[in-house]
Amino acid sequence: MNEIDPEWSEYLSGSAFKSKHTIISYKNGHRRLTDYLMGPIKSAKQEEIIEAINEIANNPNTKASLLNCAIVFYNLAKKDTHQLLKEKVTNNTFIALHRKQVATTKAKELPKVDELQVMLNKLYTQQKWRDFIVLWLMVNYNTRNSDVAVEIVNSIHQTKKDKKRNYLVRRKEDFVYIRYNYKTVRTYGMKKHYFKSVLMDRAVRYYTAENPPDMPLHLLNVNGEPMSEASITNKIKSITGGLTESDINKIQVSAVEDIAQYSLLKKMSDRRGTDCDTLITHYNLSFQATDIPIDILDIQ
Repeated sequence: MNEIDPEWSEYLSGSAFKSKHTIISYKNGHRRLTDYLMGPIKSAKQEEIIEAINEIANNPNTKASLLNCAIVFYNLAKKDTHQLLKEKVTNNTFIALHRKQVATTKAKELPKVDELQVMLNKLYTQQKWRDFIVLWLMVNYNTRNSDVAVEIVNSIHQTKKDKKRNYLVRRKEDFVYIRYNYKTVRTYGMKKHYFKSVLMDRAVRYYTAENPPDMPLHLLNVNGEPMSEASITNKIKSITGGLTESDINKIQVSAVEDIAQYSLLKKMSDRRGTDCDTLITHYNLSFQATDIPIDILDIQ
């Protein structure tokens, strides 16, 4: 009897409150492991699973994902996970080393924060209004990719019809940037930022004029429909000449490290929706914080 499908179905039946991303991740991990093991995860010994993971993946991050998957299905079957957890601790050491190596290499290649301003100016003078708006939001609000998948509307009232999306509200005197849909929303809740910008006002006005009237206006769209997450990632790379949202954030965080201003790092972490300690750890920051009242990243 094929026990692989029932094992997955058992997990799926209890995943009502898990995100779509989490379910897809475990689905892929479960398929890769069961294909290799030729049977359900719960039927394999822990050493067999570890051996399978080492054969399937070389990247420590991929190994971590597969180990997490195996642990979840072992826990579901109420089986001992001692060896799997021990392997996870060992692999985490390799992840930290791998991340540090990648960060060191990237740091040598990434442009400086001033070059982001040059990039923005170029997009504006070339009248690439959509691209300018996307990068402006990413630079000023330290966003991830999905955060800039906004619908442009003319009133806050219009944002209440669907609280699973993001909005850029263009009002007479200012803008309101509202995020209901971003990676850490369950931890930090809805984010709302008010701002004024002559350049953004002009860019949004011209971008609006380029699109059909009386239809939903999505900043990132294909034939009027919102882009998929993969398409957004590729679009942002095309706008920035290959930079990812993580690269942009790294550039800005590095600029903060250079001036050793912890208050600005706190501002960035709040806008992004992450913890300061996470930024410090992820980007291997090492600086003594001061409270110099300077903000080099607000671009108007």
